[in-house]
Amino acid sequence: MNSEIAQHQQLPNLLGLLSSLFFFFGSLLFLPAFASYATVGVWCFVMGSLIMFIIYVMSMKDTGKKCG
Repeated sequence: MNSEIAQHQQLPNLLGLLSSLFFFFGSLLFLPAFASYATVGVWCFVMGSLIMFIIYVMSMKDTGKKCG
């Protein structure tokens, strides 16, 4: 049972790491030295936000299963 729970948590954890990397690199692209890449920075933020939304939906789905 614990192994199953650990495997189930791996995907949200990996997605959280991925979204953090998008936010980190996206914020670097807003520095003056990388101003020409600001549009890429915006897309990094959009992707990070989308991944965070996916994690939220997954957690709500899991919460529904526990209550039902």
